[in-house]
Amino acid sequence: MRFLLLIFIYSLAFHSKAQPFEVYADGNRVEVYEQNDVPSIHGLSSYKFARITYTGKPIGIKLQSSDLDFNDTEWSISPKRYKIKGEKSGNQLSFRMDRLGYVVIRLKQNQDFTKRLVLLFEAPEVVPEKRINIVDVYDVDNSGQKNETSKIQRALDEISGTENVLYFPPGKYKTYKLEFRSNSRIHLNKNARIIADDHSLSSYISNDKTKINHFILIKDVQNLHISGLGTLDGNGTQIVGLSHPDQSSKIGGIRLLLIYRSRNVQIEGRLLKDAARWNTHILNSEHISFRYCKLMNNPAESKYLGSLDGWDPDSSSDVLIENSFGWAGDDTVAIKCTGRGENQEMIPNAERITIRNNVFLTKKSGLKIGTETYCELMQKIIFEDNDIIESDRVLGINVRDGALVKEVLFKNIHAEYCHPDRKQTAINFYITKRNSDTSSLGKIQNITIEDCNFEEAFPKKWAFFRHYSQTKKKDLSVHLKNIFVGGKKIEEMDTVFFDPKKNNAELSFN
Repeated sequence: MRFLLLIFIYSLAFHSKAQPFEVYADGNRVEVYEQNDVPSIHGLSSYKFARITYTGKPIGIKLQSSDLDFNDTEWSISPKRYKIKGEKSGNQLSFRMDRLGYVVIRLKQNQDFTKRLVLLFEAPEVVPEKRINIVDVYDVDNSGQKNETSKIQRALDEISGTENVLYFPPGKYKTYKLEFRSNSRIHLNKNARIIADDHSLSSYISNDKTKINHFILIKDVQNLHISGLGTLDGNGTQIVGLSHPDQSSKIGGIRLLLIYRSRNVQIEGRLLKDAARWNTHILNSEHISFRYCKLMNNPAESKYLGSLDGWDPDSSSDVLIENSFGWAGDDTVAIKCTGRGENQEMIPNAERITIRNNVFLTKKSGLKIGTETYCELMQKIIFEDNDIIESDRVLGINVRDGALVKEVLFKNIHAEYCHPDRKQTAINFYITKRNSDTSSLGKIQNITIEDCNFEEAFPKKWAFFRHYSQTKKKDLSVHLKNIFVGGKKIEEMDTVFFDPKKNNAELSFN
């Protein structure tokens, strides 16, 4: 039987509250969530999303607004590559969804995030049969009223090395910093949310040489599998924007998830929500995968909310991020070598990283390497089959600290809208020095941009630029194949799409 989804949208009154939504599927109401829990009267941005189970049957979707008028030029359904055909009648929008995936609905083509709704179409959840219920066995409160750090940490410690799955049933689990262990399996029910307690920051402050503050820590861990559709909530907007704004700005923020010196970590289905800076930092690790995850940071910077990256693979290898959704306030994916860690002289390279079949939005770069490039080599990196709904820069390679970046493939990337930030250019590659006296000059070589489509030209032109004359033209070499902008194929470096003042690279076309 066809499902019907009814979404009622009421206008924002004097911007005093976020745009309210009601969602129904097959006559049953579907809960609508906020990206963060902070009331909008505080002026800290948020947006709404709904989670819909897709069982393989087409879903009929109907969107209507009682108070918000939108005309034929204002609404859109993304990704465009899904080829969803919407039908508008008055203030009603109808379409069908016949796949797993992520849909962004805009009723206004501007940066008012309250006029947008994200729909997450997810597979039905499968709960493991052999499991240890953390509420029953460890007497953990899941009402969100008590801080249960010690009990939850004990359960995480004791599940390690067993064949059981530690299961979090529906509920809200308030806690301070948690550490996951080796040889463990953790499953969070779709309606389970582990949320950072905002009352104190001391638990989140790093006490090792990395100086990276964090909520969830996976350090020196091997063989960890985290499954289920539940939520890890960094509560960052509350912590940074309201509870501890002055102190938070001094400590440099808090990662939602830090994976450090670990290997064979699989994370599936997870909702990673509302970090208090970078969301997920993968540092000096290998064989790390994220599948069908949803990453949702606050989309807007303020005095205290900044550098809200999504995924940051850092000096790591064999990393996979696929079939996931990300909306970040800064770069959605930024592959780096920051030099953080306990051995500053031997900085691991970044190698064999694949970012595939994702849907991303960001105010900054969608798919990026850099800017921190302190290692010797960053290679064998693939960005493939990704939809970048919105970004200030779609593709970026920024080398500021040395490193040879090579064998990088951007293939079948589909970009839609430009977010009006600092650069406003679809492609931005450059070689420069962070410090003109001490930084090394790196190289960007054997880069391929293939079968990519940009729905429209961004306000500013593409840049492939070597800032220093000591470099050679071949030090920045890029091959462009089958690239389209607004339906026009790019077959040469012309002034329509390339800034002549910011292009001194070795470019080839076909």
